Amino acid sequence: MQTLIPFSIDYEIVTNSGPIESNCTGITFINIGAATATVLGVTLQQNQSLTIPCNIGEKDMTKYNVLFDSNADKRLNVLRKSYNY
Repeated sequence: MQTLIPFSIDYEIVTNSGPIESNCTGITFINIGAATATVLGVTLQQNQSLTIPCNIGEKDMTKYNVLFDSNADKRLNVLRKSYNY
């Protein structure tokens, strides 16, 4: 029988350009606003997403820089997955 590993998801909605700490085992950025957002040089239009997964045993410690291109509706949903060992 396969052993299941529990995990949790936390999220925040970012509304300003600047650094986002990961400290997780997987992170997803979803642009839910009207302003274009850029993460890691990847441009996210409204309703587009970027997912950066990790394998079990890995932990992402990256500080991602988020940049919004205008003062329009700036909302970037950031979801972090963490294993609960």
